[in-house]
Amino acid sequence: MVEKEITAEVKRAWAYYQYATNLCSMYRDQDKMAEELQRIGELRYQQGEITLLEKNMMTTIAADLHNRWFQAKEEEKMALARFQWSCYSNDPIVPVDSTLSLFYTDISDGNLSGAHTAYFQSQADEAKAMLRVEQSHFFPEISVGYTRQDILPLKNLNAWMIGVSFPIYFLPQKSKVKQARLTATSAQIQADANIRELRNKTLELEASLRRYNESLRYYTSSALKEADELTKAANLQLQQSETGIAEYIQSITTAREIRRGYIETVYQYNIAALEYELFK
Repeated sequence: MVEKEITAEVKRAWAYYQYATNLCSMYRDQDKMAEELQRIGELRYQQGEITLLEKNMMTTIAADLHNRWFQAKEEEKMALARFQWSCYSNDPIVPVDSTLSLFYTDISDGNLSGAHTAYFQSQADEAKAMLRVEQSHFFPEISVGYTRQDILPLKNLNAWMIGVSFPIYFLPQKSKVKQARLTATSAQIQADANIRELRNKTLELEASLRRYNESLRYYTSSALKEADELTKAANLQLQQSETGIAEYIQSITTAREIRRGYIETVYQYNIAALEYELFK
């Protein structure tokens, strides 16, 4: 169980790095586009094609995208440091490939982790064993001992000792048994509650994985392609002065949110898949 948790922690850090670096890459491209947008806006304003308000809108969106890119770069650095820590590495780690990828997992319809359920039940069994130990003190105890020693001038003297003890005063032991029984009952209730919570968590993760799968299908089948086409069309119309500034900003913002939504959904799916693999 400890090995599974350590593996999951490393994968969780890697999933976060994938998310951060792809988000940073997206905003890097957006920042380059924003610089071009600001240049075009300044030129068109000087030519009298747009108003001061429209020019200020383009300047504002450019500044906003530049700030988002800066924040994304810092988050990428933090994600890489977290991945290095999770690998217990003292040397900097430079990933060769940070392509956004899914941690595919099969949904097994409510099957629970045997390691977790066995651990929870073992805690209850330990308390029950202590109850039986306390109950055994009501019965006579037989002790056997053996010694071998030298008492000059004699050597190699062997001795056997046998003892029998009988309980006489039972009241203190009854209190110990009562306390042990309460502890055992409480431990079993807690174990059942932990297993029930684990089952509920597994069912929630299965539902989340199905939701994320459906969202990813939407992004990969149509939304990402539409975002690319929307960006191309908006840039072309802007260059040919066939669109207004407000319409252009709305178009690129919509396309950006689609791409960001895809990156976030992949990250959410991967985290849910890691948790599910840990608990099933």
